[in-house]
Amino acid sequence: MHPAMTRGIESLLAARPVIDDGDMLLFRALPAPQRPAVGPFVFVDHYRHRSRRGIGDRPHPHAGIEVLSYLLEGGVEHRDSMGFRDRLGPGDAQWIRAGRGILHAEQPQGGRHGLQLWTSLPPAEKFAEPAYASWRAADIPLLERPGARVRVVAGSIEGATGPMVLTTPTIFAHVRLDAGASVTLDVDAAAELCLYVLDGEMAGEGAPLGAGTMAILTPGTRVALAATAGGPANVALLGGAPVEGPFLFAGPFVMDTPERLAQAERDYASGRMGRLEGVPF
Repeated sequence: MHPAMTRGIESLLAARPVIDDGDMLLFRALPAPQRPAVGPFVFVDHYRHRSRRGIGDRPHPHAGIEVLSYLLEGGVEHRDSMGFRDRLGPGDAQWIRAGRGILHAEQPQGGRHGLQLWTSLPPAEKFAEPAYASWRAADIPLLERPGARVRVVAGSIEGATGPMVLTTPTIFAHVRLDAGASVTLDVDAAAELCLYVLDGEMAGEGAPLGAGTMAILTPGTRVALAATAGGPANVALLGGAPVEGPFLFAGPFVMDTPERLAQAERDYASGRMGRLEGVPF
């Protein structure tokens, strides 16, 4: 048995604003020049918008990844080239194994606040058959501690196991803390982990960590989280087993070789990933 050890902060990354136009604010934390991945996560987008205009509201493809969506506020209608249709609301989570390729579109029902996350599929699974699943907020385990609420979407924390099972062992949890509250959680010692501050301020090792900050954590068996006295805070805990193999981006496709990226682009252009509302033609 490893002795219990609380994880510290190894490094800090500031998510960069990709869109900031008065209606939509989109921050991208991964990939970053100094950190391409945390566990299997290779892409972390954090967005807020006021109108029904979304980022992915027109049909578009993905391949080579699993796509996780999590809503803190608002609602969205999902449709895809496999024929799945769904509606998500606050606290709901969605999983898409894009594999060999899928087209989808996400039409917001109004303003939203949420996360879209990509994990890179292992080389042997890059061309797996697409699959889809979603979970309502009530399906997601909730740990309640004084001043803290922890929703475990994927992986195991403090003995609670989330319903979302990914190809690579993955941890994803959403923690809400009251002002000045703190919580310590038992986590998998083998997982690479980070915190991403969604709103409010978290206590750091020195200066507070504001919204849009990603803190890469050192190894350990526990994670200690604390909100500053200034107000409540929301934070995502993300990570898992390291990415298998290399990963290369070509827009919405993430593959392990240039040849496979070219194959994904050909498959999309030829309609082998399916069609949605006249796309790709």
